[in-house]
Amino acid sequence: MKEKKTPIFSLSTKIFIALLLGICTGLFFGELVAFLETMGDIYINLLQMTVLPYVILSLILGLGSLEYRQAVMLAKKGGLLLLLIWVITIGVVFLFPLAFPDWKSSSFFSQGLTQPKESIDFIKLYIPANPFHAIANNLVPAVVLFCISIGLALIGIKGKERLMEDMNVLMEALTRVTNFVVRLTPIGVFAITASAAGTMGLAEMRRMEVYLYTYVAFSLVMSFWILPALVTTLTPLRYRQVIDLTKDALVTAFATSSLFIVLPILAARSKEMISQSDVDCEEADATVDIIIPASFNFPHAGKLFTFSFILFAGWYSGFEVEPADYTVLLGSGLMSLFANVNVAVPFMLDIMHIPSDTFQFFVATSVINARFGTLLAAMHVLTLTLLTAFAMRGQVRVRWRRLFRYILITCFLLVTVVVGSRLFLTIAIKDTYDKDSLIASMPLSKLRIQATVYVDPPAAVPLLPGMSRLEQIQKRGMMRVCYDEDNNMPFSYFNTVGQLVGLDVELVEILGADFSTHIELVPANGADLSSYFNSGYCDMAIGQGLVPRLSTVQDYSIPYMNYTLALLVKDYRRHEFKDFSQLQRQDLTLAIVADPYYQKLIHTLLPRAELLLIDSNESFIEHYNTRADAMVTLAEEGSTWSLLYPEYAVATPFGDRIKLPVAFPVPLGEESLADLLKNWVILKQNDGTITDLYNYWILGQQPQHHVPRWSIIRNVLHWVD
Repeated sequence: MKEKKTPIFSLSTKIFIALLLGICTGLFFGELVAFLETMGDIYINLLQMTVLPYVILSLILGLGSLEYRQAVMLAKKGGLLLLLIWVITIGVVFLFPLAFPDWKSSSFFSQGLTQPKESIDFIKLYIPANPFHAIANNLVPAVVLFCISIGLALIGIKGKERLMEDMNVLMEALTRVTNFVVRLTPIGVFAITASAAGTMGLAEMRRMEVYLYTYVAFSLVMSFWILPALVTTLTPLRYRQVIDLTKDALVTAFATSSLFIVLPILAARSKEMISQSDVDCEEADATVDIIIPASFNFPHAGKLFTFSFILFAGWYSGFEVEPADYTVLLGSGLMSLFANVNVAVPFMLDIMHIPSDTFQFFVATSVINARFGTLLAAMHVLTLTLLTAFAMRGQVRVRWRRLFRYILITCFLLVTVVVGSRLFLTIAIKDTYDKDSLIASMPLSKLRIQATVYVDPPAAVPLLPGMSRLEQIQKRGMMRVCYDEDNNMPFSYFNTVGQLVGLDVELVEILGADFSTHIELVPANGADLSSYFNSGYCDMAIGQGLVPRLSTVQDYSIPYMNYTLALLVKDYRRHEFKDFSQLQRQDLTLAIVADPYYQKLIHTLLPRAELLLIDSNESFIEHYNTRADAMVTLAEEGSTWSLLYPEYAVATPFGDRIKLPVAFPVPLGEESLADLLKNWVILKQNDGTITDLYNYWILGQQPQHHVPRWSIIRNVLHWVD
């Protein structure tokens, strides 16, 4: 019989090699290996394929194999101690954001800003009226509750052995499939890291390091002090005794990233420590034999640390998870952690409205973090087992001197990690905020015609009697368009090279190109443009919000865009302006530039607010930001100003129910010009032009012809263009 050959490299070694090769491949080839992202997605889907069936079988088998006495014991003693460990772990997890550096962060407008978060139906999430619907729609908490119910119901049923045996066979088949997919991990890790390293910018890489460093620091404190010291604080065991006797299991767990394979070692070491104390070894050993396999079915501290990635993903993407949302995160996410984290993380990202593409960072960082998470998981199982075993004999006692020392040292270590990580990351990883220069230097998305832009007011064009304004425009082959003298980002403003740009400016230039008419852009001031129209100074103006007062002195095209009412506030105060009902009861001072129509609207919405009239957005930021709590603005406009001044943020207490329609003003009575603009706007709305401009100027989506990311093959060797 031939001996089975020992592989040259272990799976963990292959994974590390794949990780390094992926990084090197991405740096060498750059965006040429972006296609590997598809291979990474295939691997992730394969990894998730067997998870839910595995959870169903393992929970039913684990609980169904217990006896009533064991189940009651597990619920009373083990349940309370498990809850204690959960509370401590979750408390540590919520310290993660405090360790993240205070980098400037802001983003272009997102439609998610104005759309209120959907309320979570916890009844449907947890109570499976139709278990098959819950399984098909990946409602993990409902599936877990269903499986727990079936598992508990099996306790005490006679003749269940055959069913359990059949389920064990199916469990073994699932395990084989899972093991096969696990063997593909080096390929999956290579594909994910290569595509990420080849397409990810330097700023994104720096922010990923933030999560790696903080995760490692907090997990080490949890693994080597908070959990083992909790055991020695409440039981007769000594700290050195706990660490020395379990170091082999901890090292094995860290090296293999597998909690399952160290469970027998943890059981043996737990029994050894119990035998060294004055405890009934026979009953304690029976307790260990129940707790260790049963605890494997419940989320351990390593899984609870997954919440930290949701907090990081929110910080990274600009959709931060607020403390007020922690209860929602816990309520929806805790049950999902009964499943595999690769199922739980996408579920929680969706619940918290965080971009789902951040999940690729979780997969990429898990190659390293999974080892520290498994180390923490092993210590969690050991802690729960020892505490429960001693609790069953009444030997878990609160010794106030020990407890005070434990709390004091724990607080010191956590403060050290938070402050030290924050300082280290701030100093070691330089973050350069560049979105202010990005928005300030944005060019027109396309150069369609060469419009003439006047900075100083030119002379008016003489009007010809007996001719409509449209006829005069066609005769002279030129159209004068008024633009606002004030900086009106992102609709009309001068960029850093002195070019007049913006959504409205580009839309007017498209109008000139479509009708082969030269465009002259001339400065104007104020909302009432009738004097400019009547004198021949301009023929129309760039977009303006519709208000009843001005409709008596000038006409409009049909609206080509609807913008959303919002508030611009100091970033650190944005949480104060989320709840509309609370704002209605507060005495606020709101700066506003808008027409009296919108001033009255704000008074109706917020009757206790005092309005401070200002002449421009810039004047609020430069002069009135200390006198006013917020400025009434548009969500789309405010997001752009928050890019320029990241210390400000957009608050949307009104949601998306109040819209400001924007149209082109034209001279009163010029129906032919208004009709032409009406038909043209309809065409541009339907051919995608206005959508493209909205995506570019409002959402910040850059044109596809971007400069390829730096790579060795392109920028060093110059082998490709």
